[in-house]
Amino acid sequence: MESKVREEPSNLLLVAEYAAHEECSGAFGLDDVAQLYTARRRNLLGQAFAMVRNRAIAEDLTQEAFARLVAEIKSGNTVRSAVKWTTTVLRNLALNHLEHSKVVARVIEPDSQSYIDSIPGRTRSAEETYLAEESKARLKVGLSQLAPLERECILMFAEGYSYREIALKKKLSHGVAVDMVRRSLRKLRKQLPASRG
Repeated sequence: MESKVREEPSNLLLVAEYAAHEECSGAFGLDDVAQLYTARRRNLLGQAFAMVRNRAIAEDLTQEAFARLVAEIKSGNTVRSAVKWTTTVLRNLALNHLEHSKVVARVIEPDSQSYIDSIPGRTRSAEETYLAEESKARLKVGLSQLAPLERECILMFAEGYSYREIALKKKLSHGVAVDMVRRSLRKLRKQLPASRG
C-alpha cells in the first residue's frame, strides 16, 4: 500500500507561481511569509515526515522552520530564496532531531526499554533494580570524568537543546558546540560498556 501524500493541483500551482515570483523579486520580506506558508507547508510537512516518521514531530519541525524564517527576517538578514532556506532549515532540524534521539537512546537512557517494558503496578525484581542502579552509577561516573564544560554541553543536549542554543548559552561558536557535544559522547561511549539486550 502506497502512503504518498499527493498535493492538490491548486497547491502545486501555488508553489510554482510562488517560486517564480521569488526568483525575480529579490529579497524576501516578512509580508511574504503567510503566502509562503500557504504554498509550502504541506510539502515541507511531507519532507519532515519522510525523515522522522512521526507526524506530530514533523508538524513541530515544520512550524519551527517557519518560526526561524520569521526570526531571520526580523533580525534584518536578507533571505533571497525562502523556498531553499526553509527546505534547508527543515532538513537540518530533522537531522538534529534524529541525532538527538539516537544519543538519548544509546547513551543517556540506556535502561529506558526496561522501564517501558515493565508492567504498570508491578514492582521490579531485585535484578532489574540492581541493573538500573548500576547503569545510573556508571553514567554518573562517566559524566563526572568529563570536563565541566563538556558535561554541561552534553546535559544540555540530552535535555533537547540544539547545537545553536548550546553555543549561544555557553558563548561558543556553533562549530565548537558541535565538537564539544560529539567529543563528550565519544568519551562517554568509551567509559560505558555496551548495553546488553
